[in-house]
Amino acid sequence: MKKRLAAVLTMAAMALGMLSGCGAGSSGAAASAAEPTAAAAADTKAAEPTASAGEETASADVSSVWPDGTTVYIDVPAKAGGGTDLYTRYLTQALGEVCPKVNFVVTNYDTEEVGMQHAKNAKADGRTLLTCHGGAAIKKLTGASGVSIRDDMRAVGLLNQGGPQAIIANPGAPYKNFSELAEYIKAHPGELTVGCSLGGTTQILFTSFMQALLGEPSLVNYVQCSSEADKLTNVASNAINIANCSIPNAKDYDKDGKLTVLGTIGPKASNLESMGKLLGTELDAKFASTVEQGIDTTWDSNYYVLAPAGVSDEAAAAINAAIVAAETQSSYIDGMNKMATFNTPAELAAAQDALNAEWEKLDALVGSMGLKK
Repeated sequence: MKKRLAAVLTMAAMALGMLSGCGAGSSGAAASAAEPTAAAAADTKAAEPTASAGEETASADVSSVWPDGTTVYIDVPAKAGGGTDLYTRYLTQALGEVCPKVNFVVTNYDTEEVGMQHAKNAKADGRTLLTCHGGAAIKKLTGASGVSIRDDMRAVGLLNQGGPQAIIANPGAPYKNFSELAEYIKAHPGELTVGCSLGGTTQILFTSFMQALLGEPSLVNYVQCSSEADKLTNVASNAINIANCSIPNAKDYDKDGKLTVLGTIGPKASNLESMGKLLGTELDAKFASTVEQGIDTTWDSNYYVLAPAGVSDEAAAAINAAIVAAETQSSYIDGMNKMATFNTPAELAAAQDALNAEWEKLDALVGSMGLKK
């Protein structure tokens, strides 16, 4: 079985080498749904509106779906502090600016599947939403999840078009960039562990990366470590050797000497110059992209805002209008820039089209690997 998995993951790596109320109020304490992250409960209140004096705040009429005083729950199937969580909190802050009479509650889940199932089974009234990465399709296609983000959910907006991820290693690691990492792995095959979501997006991301880096992705060991919070903790403590995380978290941990930044992987547009422009500050050369370091691989994928599949067209359209308005707010734009993430608001049909296209691409890939369930 292990040999079969290694073979199909190698195929995947090769394939990937060739995802009147509205105008939103503050977010309340995390809901007590099944297994929400305890640490998140203390810090789920969205920041107060930050529009500067003289700046016009966008608005949208969502009275038909979110009357004044409504509480909207946004499920994040990951622990607090990771990329999806931070993206979501920037969105709820901006929604709070355009819908000041609506409350937005962010709920984090220690277990990804629990969060996905909660959103899937929620009442389809537009008051429970889910934010997640397009790679969530992989787990359904491989049988690792019981939730289809295409069939059980409906895209009501794009959270963003993704951005680069830092590739991180232990503090004091004997390799400081991708070239040195390759040399070390070749000299020590089977020694290093890579923390990722087994059978999910980041395992395919890393097998693609290792294939491009080494020509053989099985020279490292892939272990379960899916949340960004766990990756940062386990890399810093030497429990695992390699993982990925958002650039802001990588910068903070690197500054404190808790990890080593080897570089970044992300969309084709990602390089030191474009990432620096988004961040508004020059990035150290240690954040050079795969392409800038001579590694021929990139990673493109979207983040989505989803509602249960049965939500009405009217509600979906109103929610999308609110999201589009929120994503024009300076607080949201600044947040995406801080995360070095590309963002262009998408209308309702465009958001669903993007999800369908990404699903089809991943469906074909998983099918070619022989892993489709």
